[in-house]
Amino acid sequence: MKHFCFVASTIALIGFLAPASAFADDLFPPPWRGLNGTTWAEWTFITPDSTPAPDQGFNPYGLPDLVVYPGVGQNWWPELDGRLGVWPLSGEIWTTIPNRPQPLPWKDIWIQLTWAPQAPGNTPFVLTTAPEQIFATLVQETPLGGPWVHSIYSIHIEPNPNIETIVVTGGINVDQLVIDTICVPEPATLGMVALSGLVLLRRRRA
Repeated sequence: MKHFCFVASTIALIGFLAPASAFADDLFPPPWRGLNGTTWAEWTFITPDSTPAPDQGFNPYGLPDLVVYPGVGQNWWPELDGRLGVWPLSGEIWTTIPNRPQPLPWKDIWIQLTWAPQAPGNTPFVLTTAPEQIFATLVQETPLGGPWVHSIYSIHIEPNPNIETIVVTGGINVDQLVIDTICVPEPATLGMVALSGLVLLRRRRA
């Protein structure tokens, strides 16, 4: 039978670690976070840096790369509608996640996005462009008060690539972004992934 190995914190936290911000909207982390073959990164955009390193997370395979292309006439806000550090996005956010290099059967990507529409009806578009274009599936949305929404997206890739690029776009204001990945090396790993599916199903029915 397949098995999961928990990664010791001294190994799992290789790469980067920083304190969480006051608005840490890591509301629904996947149950497999911290297991073998996983990565995690969180950005709060608390400074106007358009190429920020993650505020916290872990990735034993390298440091994620994020670039904000806000769009024409768009500039970072230090505060907007009660949120600190917001990118108005008529352009795109590109995030490249280095990952487990072995050509394993598949990978799941779990994305938490805190956002608000710039105009009524505007919604995010979340997809990968590498190794191929795959649009994310919206799993759940949670109102946070005022215009702000917390959305969860998932992406499934077969087989596992050693790196992937995730794009967020749309006429939206982005406050925070959290990305988890898991590379599944053996059939045994399906147990934990199945558990995560049950948890999501219960949340969506709640």
